[in-house]
Amino acid sequence: MFTQKKNKKFNYQTRFSKDNDSATKLKESMNSSWNDARRTSSSNRKNYTLFLLLGVLALLAILMYYLETKIK
Repeated sequence: MFTQKKNKKFNYQTRFSKDNDSATKLKESMNSSWNDARRTSSSNRKNYTLFLLLGVLALLAILMYYLETKIK
């Protein structure tokens, strides 16, 4: 319904950077591994939240049924 604000990612490199190629390759590999871990953890978090909300909904329905039978 509402879109969430995305985190900003900055991979700025200057034109006259004095870093050697091995250091930049290491940074790129670290960035890619971090992005992969971030994607998988967010999908796991969404699945857990959905499962939790469905469980709360089921408990609420059971509680409402119990209270309806108790009142009558």
